[in-house]
Amino acid sequence: MTALRAGFAQRDITPPLGLPLGGYGARAGGADGVLDPLYCRAAYFDDESEPVAVMVFDLVHVFGSWTAQVRQRVEQRLGIAGPHCLIAATHTHAGPGVFRSAIATAPEVQKYETELIEQTVSCLAQAKRAAVPAGIRFGTAPTRGVAANRRDPSLSVDETVRVLAAHTPAGELAGVVANFACHPTVLPAANHAYSGDLFGAAATQAAKLLHAPVMLTNGAAGDVSTRFTRREQTHAEVQRLGGRLAEAIAAAVRGALPLPAAVPLGAVTRSVPVRRRELASPQFAAAQLQAALDDLAAVQQRSADAAAVRLAQSRVEGAQAELWLSNRGGWEALFGCRPPRAELQALHCGDLTIVAAPGELFSGAGRWLHQQLGERTLVVGYANDYLGYFVPHAEAAAGGYEALIAMVDPRCEESIRCGLIDTAGRANERLG
Repeated sequence: MTALRAGFAQRDITPPLGLPLGGYGARAGGADGVLDPLYCRAAYFDDESEPVAVMVFDLVHVFGSWTAQVRQRVEQRLGIAGPHCLIAATHTHAGPGVFRSAIATAPEVQKYETELIEQTVSCLAQAKRAAVPAGIRFGTAPTRGVAANRRDPSLSVDETVRVLAAHTPAGELAGVVANFACHPTVLPAANHAYSGDLFGAAATQAAKLLHAPVMLTNGAAGDVSTRFTRREQTHAEVQRLGGRLAEAIAAAVRGALPLPAAVPLGAVTRSVPVRRRELASPQFAAAQLQAALDDLAAVQQRSADAAAVRLAQSRVEGAQAELWLSNRGGWEALFGCRPPRAELQALHCGDLTIVAAPGELFSGAGRWLHQQLGERTLVVGYANDYLGYFVPHAEAAAGGYEALIAMVDPRCEESIRCGLIDTAGRANERLG
C-alpha cells in the first residue's frame, strides 16, 4: 500500500467588527473588539486512493446547507469527495452568530458566510500542498480541572484528551488532530469581543509547545462545561485553562503509539430521520417559567444540596430559553426549516475511527461510543450541521436547560448513537 501523506494548515477567519455574536441568545449588539483571532484549521490525509479532510472552525456551529456548498467547492477544486470532508465547529460562544435565519438577511452576514467558503477551500488547499509522507500515531492523556458536568460537578465526565498525530519518516511532528469534550464557555454573555475561547487558546498554545500545527475538535460536550472549573470569566482565565488543556494535548502526542504501517483511509456518511421537539406556546412557556421560578425558590429555602439547587436553576434557564424561542416564532424563525434528518459521518484511518454528529451529544453517549467502537475513536460533535442538543431520555425526564432548549425529540437520541455505530461499521466494511 502507498504510504500515507498528511498536511495541515490554518487561516485567520476573524470577521469585521459589528457582526452579531453567537452562542448566547439574549446577547444584544455586535462584536466590538478582538481578544484573539478566529481560525479555520484543516488537516488533509491521502493514500493516493481516497483522500479525507478534517476542518474545524472557531464558530458556534455550522449548518448543513453551508457545509454542502463547501463540499461542492472542495470536490470541484481539490478532488476530495464531499462525504470525505468533516466540517466542524469548536462551539465558541465568542464567534460570529452566522447561519441563523433571524440574521441571515443582513448583507454583512451574508458577505461573511460567502467569503468563508473561499477561505475554507483555500485553507484546505494549503494543507493539501503541505502534505508529506507520514505515519499516524494515537495517544491519550488525562486532564484535571478543565471540564466538569455543568449541572453537578460531582458527576463523572470524560476528561480525556485524544490525539491523532502525524509524524514524518524522520520523526518530526507534521500536525495533530486533537479531541476533547467541553463547552468552551469561559467568557460570559457580557463579552462582545471575538475569541476562540478555551479551544482557540488550547490549540494555539499546544502548537507552540509542540512546534507543529494543532487542531482541536469538540466531542460529546452537551452536558460538560467550564462552569465549575473556571475561576473567573476573563481572557486571562481563557489562557490559564487553555494552557492546562494544551499541556494535556502535548502529553498525549508525546506518549502516542504508532498505528500499523499500512493505514487505509475511508469515509462514509449517512442520514437518520429525526423528529423535532414540539415547542411550547408563549402562554404555556410563560407559565412553565413561573413554575420553574417557584420551584427554585422552594428548593433554595428547604435544601442546601448544591446539586438540587443547580437542577432547579437549570430548569429556570431552560424555561427562560424556551419562552424566548417561542416569543420569536420558534425554531423556523431562528434557524430556518431544518431538515428532518441528521447526517452522521465516519472516517477511518486504519483502526482509528472518527465519528461525527451534527449537534451536542452528552458525555454518557460519548463513553458509550468509545465502549462500542474502542478507545481509538474520536467522537466529534458540532459537525457538518447543527441540530442542537441530543438529550438522552433519562435527562429529558429530569428536565433542565438542555431538555427545554433541545430542537430534536429526546426519543431520537438512541437512534443517533446507534446510527454512528452503524456508520462506522459501513466505513470499516469499505476498507475490508
